[in-house]
Amino acid sequence: MQTFVELPEPIKALILMAFTLAVTEALKLASAALKYDLSGYAAQVTSALVAATLIVINAVFSHIPAEVAPIANSVLDLIVVLLGSWGAYKTIRQFQG
Repeated sequence: MQTFVELPEPIKALILMAFTLAVTEALKLASAALKYDLSGYAAQVTSALVAATLIVINAVFSHIPAEVAPIANSVLDLIVVLLGSWGAYKTIRQFQG
């Protein structure tokens, strides 16, 4: 059975949050420059950019040979654990004062 490499859901969520933040801020700047409210387009632009990004990432992952797919999945899982640990560390440090 052939295994495929796919981004873990937490990384997909991180990409979504990053693009949402970037698009929202860019539309705020564009709204101020154009003096026209563009805030209603944030969801549409963000969903299009995230979908395109995930398609490109999955296209790159499709070139990973089946023999190394379990290793690639393990590396992606390790990245999720490291990012989660770093986030927990930053949160704890924030509350310690």
